[in-house]
Amino acid sequence: MHKYTFPLKEHLKSKSTIDRLYSTGASVTAYPLRAVFIEVPADTQEATATILISVAKKRFRHAVDRNLVKRRIREAYRLNKEILTTHLNSQEKKMAVAILYIDTRHNSTEFLKKKMVKMLNAIIEKNDKQCADSL
Repeated sequence: MHKYTFPLKEHLKSKSTIDRLYSTGASVTAYPLRAVFIEVPADTQEATATILISVAKKRFRHAVDRNLVKRRIREAYRLNKEILTTHLNSQEKKMAVAILYIDTRHNSTEFLKKKMVKMLNAIIEKNDKQCADSL
């Protein structure tokens, strides 16, 4: 039985981690979603993956629209996070991820769910490739 939750301990809030994420993180895109991610030391956080969700004010002028998109992205992540967390747990790694919305139009929750699965799999592939290259 999977727990489809997104508790506060899985929210990325650390300013230093966010700064490091944007300065040195790798990115993948599954349009209209873009993810920037870094591995973090295993002792720095409780959750296997901490997530930051961002929708630019430049793309959606009204806060109502930004909040709607963020809600849909959170829901898509909440239902599919098991893909990323099981992989990270099997390798005993932890990760910080920023999910950015890069479209100017609203998309349905079902569409975002499909793109979220694609993006999470791309994160896993790229992270594994980086680890193999560093060896």
